[in-house]
Amino acid sequence: MNTIVIALRKMVSFADADTQWHLVMVTAMLAIVPPILVVVAMQRWFVRGLVESEK
Repeated sequence: MNTIVIALRKMVSFADADTQWHLVMVTAMLAIVPPILVVVAMQRWFVRGLVESEK
């Protein structure tokens, strides 16, 4: 089991001709989807916490 950063690094070879960049980019795009979904889902509570006057 690897983190996504380590998996992406393993996908990139030292010779540019051997690297399948389309697979690297798809993996990177799929890796960013869960954090974006969390931000979109939780933004209502985040903004409410910022503008709430009582702390």
